[in-house]
Amino acid sequence: MPPNALALDPPPVSSNIRNQILSEIQAVGTRGGTTPNSSTSLFRADIPLNHPLRPLLEASLDSIFQAVSPRTLQSYLTSWKCFKAFHSAYNLPFPDFSLLSITSFISHLNINKNLQVSSIKSYLSGIQFFHKLIYGSPSPQIANSQTSLLIKGIQRAHPTCPDTRQPITLKILTKCISTLRRGYHSIHTTRTLDAMFILAFFGFLRCSELTTTSTFNPNIHPTISDLAVLDDEAMSFFIKQRQTDQTKKGHFIYIFNLQSPILPYQALLAFLQLRKSQSKSLADPLFTDDSNRPVSRFWFQKHLKSVLLLSGFPADDFSSHSFRIGAATTAAQKGLSQQQIQSLGRWSSEAFKNYIRSDRSHIKEAHQTLISHPLFP
Repeated sequence: MPPNALALDPPPVSSNIRNQILSEIQAVGTRGGTTPNSSTSLFRADIPLNHPLRPLLEASLDSIFQAVSPRTLQSYLTSWKCFKAFHSAYNLPFPDFSLLSITSFISHLNINKNLQVSSIKSYLSGIQFFHKLIYGSPSPQIANSQTSLLIKGIQRAHPTCPDTRQPITLKILTKCISTLRRGYHSIHTTRTLDAMFILAFFGFLRCSELTTTSTFNPNIHPTISDLAVLDDEAMSFFIKQRQTDQTKKGHFIYIFNLQSPILPYQALLAFLQLRKSQSKSLADPLFTDDSNRPVSRFWFQKHLKSVLLLSGFPADDFSSHSFRIGAATTAAQKGLSQQQIQSLGRWSSEAFKNYIRSDRSHIKEAHQTLISHPLFP
């Protein structure tokens, strides 16, 4: 880690979310459900405050909550409340984890809530999480083969709509950068967007790895110290939070001083010098708007669409995730291997294949390669 990078502690779980989850678990017994077993679950209400192991129990509970990101915990809590509302609507004792209840809840989400399978699976993950906390083990009904067949049947009856988001390829990125440098906005906003666009593309970044959706937290969000000059040939950017990084170790991406019309290394170097001249602390936000507020997802997406329009592209066809899609698409078109693309985008599975788009010109090139094969005269 570069010497000016901040040492990281795991971001604290919101005490509000933690207390809500604990309250939901403790309420299970009062609603007539089976209470947590003392031999299988730590989430019990029968341990007195003066118990000699109480402080260590509290530490254990905190660590268990740290195993899941705050955003995911909030999602699990939402799923649990929906599960509770389902019981109330059908006058069922709560919580009922029987196979009939679980499968009926799935059909309820599909028929009455009109949710796709991906969302249904997310709800089941939340319910499964609560089951593990309450009973110390996963629910066999959620993993039941009939439950799996039900989900598969819903998937076949209602296939997921194709992802219509268009990629911001290197060609589109170059035009957008050109639009910015011709004088898009204030110098600060222009250089901020310039740096964010470059990092988003070359780093295969998600919007959440660049912007904030809540109060700025230097342990989570990008700070000035996260962008560093390594030497005359390379710069690094430290990603603190990654969607698939459960260990919260973070990850470095690198920008190299290579010949390119958009000069990514030089642009980031100029931006870093600007931010250091504007701030007193390296722990300040790396990306700020003209009011010196941390850049939000809304701010970034608003300006992205504006720049796309000024560059001659239909803004509604793109989103902030188009940089990640475009980087994967460009990498595939340039002939990078699947392993290289997976590594560059930090994908833990082959999900990256869903990001690669093929336009007509590249399909034409592929056809030209086919007909030029020696088998054809």
